[in-house]
Amino acid sequence: MKSLSDVQNTAFMAIGPSRIAALSLLALARDQDDAEGGSASDVLSLSVQRIAAAHAMLGSGLDSLLQQCSYSLPKDLEARRQACLEVLSPLHDATSRTEGSPLAQVRLIPDLAGLCLYRLEPAVTGFLQQLAQTLCDAQQLREEEREQNMRTTIANAEGVGRNIKFISFNASIEAARIGDMGKGFAVIATEIRELSGKTQTLLEEISGYLRH
Repeated sequence: MKSLSDVQNTAFMAIGPSRIAALSLLALARDQDDAEGGSASDVLSLSVQRIAAAHAMLGSGLDSLLQQCSYSLPKDLEARRQACLEVLSPLHDATSRTEGSPLAQVRLIPDLAGLCLYRLEPAVTGFLQQLAQTLCDAQQLREEEREQNMRTTIANAEGVGRNIKFISFNASIEAARIGDMGKGFAVIATEIRELSGKTQTLLEEISGYLRH
């Protein structure tokens, strides 16, 4: 995982569809005639998969992604995540049982309509909205800090380049003072000075790009 923006996108892809899945399960549970036949069976299977994916992401999945980025959720956002897990758990428990059909287990959930319409949907939506804003702000702050660190490093390198250029210039003067014996040293000092000048020019160009 490269950035907190990547974490946000991955979390959205896994958690967001659980809202539609919950509504689909509610609709199928209310249809007593042909809720598990034909296309309804495909909808049921997809909904079960989406509920499982969302539950896994809200659990250890999100923790793993955030750890890769050395980041942890603020307390209020963590509380919202736990609230999402709580409202999603009845559907996850019902659809992950091995005995009986998933839909039969879903029908046994107390106040299924209230859970899907008035608890799960607003909880998940609120969590995802705050997650997006929080991770976006955190990623922007990281990028600003990284840019500032780069500028500081370049400034330090520019200072080193200037010092090398100054030293090589003094070496050239000293070589000239000692005559023929210093010619070889003078050539080396000149090369160092030219290389230092080119390096400093490059660093100044990079620094200029960062300022725009």
